[in-house]
Amino acid sequence: MSEEQNSKFLTALFSIMPVVLLLGIDIYTMFLQTEAKAISHFNLGVLAAQFICSLVFLKGRICSGQRGRLTQAVMYFAVYWLVWLLLSLFSSYHFILTDMLSVAGLLMLFSMWRQPLEPGSRRLMLNMGALAGLLGVICFFVQLAEIPVLHWVQYNFFGQALAGVILANLLLVISRNRLQSFIALLPLVMSVLLVLNSILTLAVLAYGQLGSAVVFANNFAFVLYFLLHLVMIAILAFHIFRKAKLSYNTLMLLLVISLSLPLWASFAYLE
Repeated sequence: MSEEQNSKFLTALFSIMPVVLLLGIDIYTMFLQTEAKAISHFNLGVLAAQFICSLVFLKGRICSGQRGRLTQAVMYFAVYWLVWLLLSLFSSYHFILTDMLSVAGLLMLFSMWRQPLEPGSRRLMLNMGALAGLLGVICFFVQLAEIPVLHWVQYNFFGQALAGVILANLLLVISRNRLQSFIALLPLVMSVLLVLNSILTLAVLAYGQLGSAVVFANNFAFVLYFLLHLVMIAILAFHIFRKAKLSYNTLMLLLVISLSLPLWASFAYLE
């Protein structure tokens, strides 16, 4: 295998691994949920990652090589959306909002895949994709309104946004993007989202306790849930203060931890 073919193979492997993790944990957690509908725990996170990539395409000063590599890397999210679309359409878990979210995600990807070379046309195409993504975000919050407040811990939008930022950082690393100043901001954004995720989780739990609407089935699960926040904060703080870039392996570790949070939340309590 030539060096170029080997590079393409590794890029494909590194790009598909986060998607496999997303689907594996997401679908397993769905089968643990009480709602009899196909509701993803990470669809807002994937949309957030795609929004960040669209922003890079629109505003980032990147060469055609970086643009091409980032386009190839982000296209693997199509697997995620197609699986969820098929899972919703052809199962007893069918949910129209999940269908709409999946289509919105695919339309965003199409706008990035087919972006023209001419700047004005590219801007128009990417803006149309962003509009489709915005409609997907609206669908998510309509979806969230149909879920009991006590279950918001599993679908925490700050936690999903955190996973989305990690995914976007992974894609920028995989595509060997040179927007160093922008990439350096992402760990700070992750830290803020971690804090907001903790605050919203505590607020939901306080609401449940005040209303005596929740019985904790596994206290260890919630202790671990918050301990994992501390682990992530420690990793991010180390890199921020050392001014070190997050490597692919470190980002994958952060992704695994962030994706496990809804799973631990689903083990933690029962109504």
